[in-house]
Amino acid sequence: MKSLAMAVAIGSTVVLCVPALTRPAAAQTAPVGSSGGYLLPVVVGAAAGATVAALLWPVIVPAGAVAATPGAVAAAPAAMGWGWGAFMTTRAAVGALIGAGLGFVAAR
Repeated sequence: MKSLAMAVAIGSTVVLCVPALTRPAAAQTAPVGSSGGYLLPVVVGAAAGATVAALLWPVIVPAGAVAATPGAVAAAPAAMGWGWGAFMTTRAAVGALIGAGLGFVAAR
């Protein structure tokens, strides 16, 4: 019980004293014309596009519509798996490119 009271006392002291030891935050302006802000939206868009194309597209589109497409017939067995192999398809690459393009447009 003494150690709990001591821990509460130390924790309270730290919480109360930390604001006195730190400097307040100040806003800084971003440089005008900086193009470094495009990398993150493009990477996130590519990852989201590849995920949607590889894993969600076979679930969203009915199996009959996918099987009716000649190119999808050969890729359907590999794409229907829910493992890492689903990302090694042309559909995932196209989804990544579309997602990266949308991420670039969103960053502009």
